[in-house]
Amino acid sequence: MMKTANRKNIHVTPLWLRVWHWVAALLFMVLVLTGIVLTYSSSEFALIDYKLATDLHDITGISLTVIYGIFLVLISVTGYWRKYARRWHGQFRRMRRQISNAARGPSLPASGIKRGQNARLWKIRPFIMTFQQFLYLTDIYILMPLLIVTGLFYLYPETAPEKVMGFAGLWPMAMAHYVAGLLGIVFILFHIYISTMGGLRHMITGRERHTLNSSH
Repeated sequence: MMKTANRKNIHVTPLWLRVWHWVAALLFMVLVLTGIVLTYSSSEFALIDYKLATDLHDITGISLTVIYGIFLVLISVTGYWRKYARRWHGQFRRMRRQISNAARGPSLPASGIKRGQNARLWKIRPFIMTFQQFLYLTDIYILMPLLIVTGLFYLYPETAPEKVMGFAGLWPMAMAHYVAGLLGIVFILFHIYISTMGGLRHMITGRERHTLNSSH
């Protein structure tokens, strides 16, 4: 009996989530650019006009807050949150198992490696993809809310608490906003790298290729 492998495109990501993903990514990139201008500009040099950067940063931050609220509503109404819950469950256990398998597993034959990919990297690909899921869930449920909340305190400083851990209320919010922004940049860079392993097509078409084995 001979087994053959068939590939089938399976719809895995709804259109509304893909649209949200790309809009959020675009808004975040604008926030990064304008945030760099606001943080590091001087009287001698600025990438763009400081007032323009401030206006863009404020408008983009409010827009990100709005679409994040829409995202929370949609995952609740559609029940998509259950998929995120399943992904989160056992994340660390799966990553430990995948690292262990990659460390002791046999090398893949050349035929099993895509053109231009390193064999060692291909062996740890399952871990990288699972780690990407962990970072994505951390980003949308922890990092993004932190960025939004601290940004709103920045936008409306009169709402900030007077003291936080003995410091003037706005200062810890500013530091948290800065750190959240840096972590967001790291996540975006890693996210872009992961997209080279097949995630980009997935987030465009909403379909992912699966190998189905059949016997005949």
